[in-house]
Amino acid sequence: MKCEDFKKYMADLCDKQTDPAITEACRQHMKECAACRAYYEDFMHTVNLLTPKYAPSFGKTQPAVSISPLQTTAKPKKHPSHKWIQIAAAVAIFMAGLGTGLSNFFSTQAEAVPSIPLIFDQSIKSSRSAASFSMSVYARTTPNENFAYINPKSGFMRISLESLRQNQKTFWRLEKEGGRTIVSDDGKQYMWTTGGLAVCGDEKCNFAEGFSSLLRPETLLEQQKAALSGNPQAHAEMTETDSTITIVTHTDVYGNAVSASLLEKEEKSYRCTTENVFSKRDGLLQQVQIWWERDGQKTLVLKSEHIVYNLPLVPSVLVQRPDTTQVTWLSANTPSVKDPAHLRKLTNETAQEAAQRILKALTDGKPQMAGEALYYYTAQLPTLTENMKGCKVSAVSQAKEKKDYIGVIVFYKLTTPDGKTENRHIALRRDNPQGIWMVDGGL
Repeated sequence: MKCEDFKKYMADLCDKQTDPAITEACRQHMKECAACRAYYEDFMHTVNLLTPKYAPSFGKTQPAVSISPLQTTAKPKKHPSHKWIQIAAAVAIFMAGLGTGLSNFFSTQAEAVPSIPLIFDQSIKSSRSAASFSMSVYARTTPNENFAYINPKSGFMRISLESLRQNQKTFWRLEKEGGRTIVSDDGKQYMWTTGGLAVCGDEKCNFAEGFSSLLRPETLLEQQKAALSGNPQAHAEMTETDSTITIVTHTDVYGNAVSASLLEKEEKSYRCTTENVFSKRDGLLQQVQIWWERDGQKTLVLKSEHIVYNLPLVPSVLVQRPDTTQVTWLSANTPSVKDPAHLRKLTNETAQEAAQRILKALTDGKPQMAGEALYYYTAQLPTLTENMKGCKVSAVSQAKEKKDYIGVIVFYKLTTPDGKTENRHIALRRDNPQGIWMVDGGL
């Protein structure tokens, strides 16, 4: 028997009246073909999940006939409930076909169909059909740091997310409790903090950065699916209850925390464990938890509080922002440097040189000397300058590249007027039209 013939007879195997010769040929083929054996086991697992365990018979409840396709029996005598059971089994087979993918029933390729990618695909499809979505998570971060910043040593911070698709537009709100907030009206994004930062720009700004994977559940699942297929060290396991399916994936990730190890040697990756809990009723993701493991220490870095779909959200409420008469919004499109000589000097300096220039301007109490680099700190400059004025900067490092970050990190030592010292860092990036170094974080 060929693999394509085996798949063609798959539905027939669920009928106890199948020709014994076909049943025996299928059994023999599975002994010789591991791919078709795995395909059969996946198929029957889905059928058994969807087949009723009890069948009605004249008002009484009795066990339904179990489906054991590779055990042949004599042709059974017809009775009223038997036809009902056959119909239920046929429905189960049809549903299994949808879950497995109809193309697999008619494919000529002998490939095993893994359950986990199928469940991911089904949940991704269900999530995309949901008009709205609300999620609350607790993540190890700080209130006013960017959303991509996750530090295993930080405490938990509540982050809420609401998203709505309406009339081919998407509105969303991402908010750290007592800290940074971002809203999007499908054309512009607005970001502000309790420290006075207020920036606006188009969707290309991606203020949410790496956290944008949680803006829709399907994006998180797609990333895990890609990581599982693209890394031989990655793996996953699945468990289930009567109402849920839990899939735990084990992949690699580079954390967003900036640590001394980045200064001393190459950045290490974290082992990332993600627990996804799906509802059997609708296939939607219901809970998620993420652990990072490094140097033998496993830390929970994110856990969901609730995930709810198809809520009656209102666009005007989602994109509500601070009173614009009280807030000066900076444009994410950075102002251009007009002086050609000054621009040439800025574009030719290294990240280390830029960091030294910026830090000197702050400690000298003259932030205007690095105004273009401190553009995003405009609202915080008075306080920042007051705190750093009179300090001494030393041991400024070479720029260190960080995985999954478009900029670089420069470390330095800060000594306060009273003699106290501490190791600090400054994040710089130059992905602007003029290619000049600008402060992105750390101060």
